[in-house]
Amino acid sequence: MTDVSNGQAVERDFYARSAEEQKDFLSQTWCNTCGEVDLGMINPKEFEAPERVWIEGDCVKCGQKTITEIVEEDE
Repeated sequence: MTDVSNGQAVERDFYARSAEEQKDFLSQTWCNTCGEVDLGMINPKEFEAPERVWIEGDCVKCGQKTITEIVEEDE
């Protein structure tokens, strides 16, 4: 779990994203424990640090923590 108390990471509101974005981020995952792609994620929490944005959640198959990095494109 990400430690936001050190001031490096700030929790963001994952549910402020559109329903389509939420669905995509929760389904397009990689689980290091299962070694499989697109198993899905539950209990998402979104975080931001100076150099990156990511979503942490639990793998639908095994329940272990999984992290999805988000690449935010400039529009």
